Amino acid sequence: MTPRTAAPAASAKVFRASAVLGASRRTRATRAAAAVAIAAAALLSGCQLASPIQTNQPYNPADGVPVDLGDVQIRDLVIVADAKGGPGTLSGSLINTAATAQTVTFADGQSQATAQAKPYSQEPLSNATQVVIPQVSAPPGGVVQLMVGTQASGASVVAVPVVLPDLYYKTLAPSATTTATQAPSLTQSPSATESPSTTTSSS
Repeated sequence: MTPRTAAPAASAKVFRASAVLGASRRTRATRAAAAVAIAAAALLSGCQLASPIQTNQPYNPADGVPVDLGDVQIRDLVIVADAKGGPGTLSGSLINTAATAQTVTFADGQSQATAQAKPYSQEPLSNATQVVIPQVSAPPGGVVQLMVGTQASGASVVAVPVVLPDLYYKTLAPSATTTATQAPSLTQSPSATESPSTTTSSS
């Protein structure tokens, strides 16, 4: 009588041990991958806290700058000029929310230009009639420090960009025949919404 062999039973045990070992390795690999994913998510979250989403940051989407003068506001203010030293046309949107007309003065220290804001209106600053600074102190691509104000609001110094008369500014190319006038006596105020101080003298 031939004795039984234990080889099949031993092979089955080895197979089961290999299967258990493989499952254990897969479990450890899965846990390691999950830990890496959690760490990466935490790192990205920290980056967002350190660098806020750009769309949440305030910015001015236009070429020009805004100016607030109480009841009068100017939006997208730029100077359209061919070159430094030549005349420059003021371009922007002029808004008046008051029931009375307002005179807005623009001064660069050497000369001035004025614009009339009609009651309850929103109009282009320069259209059929151009508002022109006789001599621009910066080339296209630079900025000019303008004192902008009304008698009611006082004046604020604004850094206004200079652009070339191209594309939608082409019709605002300044005329070279503009004559300079004396700079205005506006009082600069800390805030454009505050009224200028009045100085009286005794005789």
